[in-house]
Amino acid sequence: MTMISRLGFKPTKTNNIKSELLKSTNEITIVIPVKNNQNGIELFLEQFFKTHKSENYPKEIIIVDNNSKPSLKIETKKYPLTIKILSCSKIGPASARNFGVESVKSEWILFTDSDCIPTANLLTGYLKNQNYSIGYAGNIISESKDLISKYYEEQEILIPPEVYQNGKKPRPDYLVTANCLVWKKAFEIVGGFNEEIKIAGGEDIDLGFKFLNIGELSYAFDSVSKHNFGGGISDFKNRFIRYGLGNKIISEIYNLDLEPKLFKPNKKTIVNYLLAYLQYKWLKKGYRMKQNIKKKTTANSGLAQLGF
Repeated sequence: MTMISRLGFKPTKTNNIKSELLKSTNEITIVIPVKNNQNGIELFLEQFFKTHKSENYPKEIIIVDNNSKPSLKIETKKYPLTIKILSCSKIGPASARNFGVESVKSEWILFTDSDCIPTANLLTGYLKNQNYSIGYAGNIISESKDLISKYYEEQEILIPPEVYQNGKKPRPDYLVTANCLVWKKAFEIVGGFNEEIKIAGGEDIDLGFKFLNIGELSYAFDSVSKHNFGGGISDFKNRFIRYGLGNKIISEIYNLDLEPKLFKPNKKTIVNYLLAYLQYKWLKKGYRMKQNIKKKTTANSGLAQLGF
C-alpha cells in the first residue's frame, strides 16, 4: 500500500507502551496470506531456505490460503522448519492475516507477501534496530530490473514516508505488510487488521495508524525483502487503482484529504514521467470509487483489558 507522500495523520496517544526487545529470530513467526499464487509461495520458501542458516530460522512460518483456486498444495515435511498451512474463507488479506495470527505462539510477527522474495537478512536485520518500538518497517527493493520495477524502487512505492517529530530521527508514517515486524501484544491491543477492508490496500496503513496511537514505529532498513512487480503495465494499472481505493478508505476512516495530486518522479526520465502520470491517473480512478467502511473501535478498550 502506498501514498506519494506522508498522509498527515496525527496520533492521539493516551498511552505510549514499549515492546520487549527482540533478541533472537526464533522469537518471530512469519505470516503470509496467499491467494492464487502457488508459484510465488513456493519461490518464497525455496529462497528462504537457500538464504537462511538454521540459527537464523524463525519459530515457524504460517501460510494462510485465502480462497485460492485450486487450493495451495505445499509439501511442508520437506522443509527443516515447522510450516503451517491454514485456510481462511473470509475475503481479504486483512482477514487472512488475522486468522494466521491466531495460531502465532511467538512474541513477534513478521508480515510479508507471496510475491516477495526473502534475503539473508530478512529476519536478522530486525535484530539490529531494536529500540522498544511496537512495529518496525523493513526495507523493500525490486526483484527485477525492468523499467517498471526500477520505477517502483526509485519512487520507494513500498517504503513508508518519513515523519520528523520534535527533532528526533525520522519514523515511518505507517507500515507496509510486504515487510514489517510487529509486537504481538500491541497487535492484540489494537484489534489486528480491520477486516472491513476487503482489498489489498489500506489495511496496513490502518494498522500502522492504530499502532501510532499507543506506541512508536521505527525503520529497520537492515531487513531487506525483494518484491516481484511482474505483470507489466496491466499489473501497474490494477495496483494503483487498488491503492487509490485503499487511500479513499483511509481518508474516510481518519477524515483525511488524500485526493491524489500530480507529482514529479524522483528520477527524472521520460519513462518515469509517463509512469508517474499513469500512477496519478489510476490512483485517482481508484480514489473516486465508492467504498463504505465502518470505523473500528479505538485501541483504548484493548489497552484497558490488558492492564495498560
